[in-house]
Amino acid sequence: MRGRLIRDRGPRPRKPDANLNLDRYEFAFETLASLKAKLPAPSVYDLGLGDGQMQRIESLGLRWKGFDQTAWSKAERWDLAEPCPIEEKAGAALLLDVIEHCPNPGLVLKNIAAALLCEGRLVITTPNPRWSASRLHTLVFGWPSGFTGLDLAQNHHVLPIWPHVLEKFLGDAGFVVDQYVTLDGVSGLFRHRLSFARMLIEKLDRSACGMSYAVIARKSLHSLCMPGQIEDLTGS
Repeated sequence: MRGRLIRDRGPRPRKPDANLNLDRYEFAFETLASLKAKLPAPSVYDLGLGDGQMQRIESLGLRWKGFDQTAWSKAERWDLAEPCPIEEKAGAALLLDVIEHCPNPGLVLKNIAAALLCEGRLVITTPNPRWSASRLHTLVFGWPSGFTGLDLAQNHHVLPIWPHVLEKFLGDAGFVVDQYVTLDGVSGLFRHRLSFARMLIEKLDRSACGMSYAVIARKSLHSLCMPGQIEDLTGS
């Protein structure tokens, strides 16, 4: 239109399917409980397992296996920048607040994809840079909350991962995003500093709700799958 500047911002980002008042562990447990019958195998790799509390998924009849950068009592060693050290492929993997610690997330996701069976699920959680409080923090200080110099030094948070960027990384690794939700609940009036501003931002944009977000991705039947695996799943 003459005299008017039109800015092309590209395709609209995916909106969250839900804003949940769950933490990452609750979400991961409920997700695996609901997907159990759809997984190609009952084995679940817990990557960067923290204190190992997700071992409780064994109560669902799943087989839990933990991995960390260094081996310890509950974990085998797996540096995610390298291929999986064992040959067995899993039916699902958990990557709970880990990807923001990875200098090369695209490579990490490709290595995880190679360790999953076709139609295997990957559950990812990570701090939400679109969170209302993080946006206000960026406005004042110039960077998202959770990714300051102190967070880099103490928590090793190296990269904020926006949802549309994560979806691109996942697609390049052979995954399809089945669900995208925010976690940790919405802001409440008088519960936080600048609570009214946070609530207004969240009302205008649902992706701003929640300190964290989660993605459930599925290893595509036609990406990075061996012919034998495709035959087994399709019955051909």
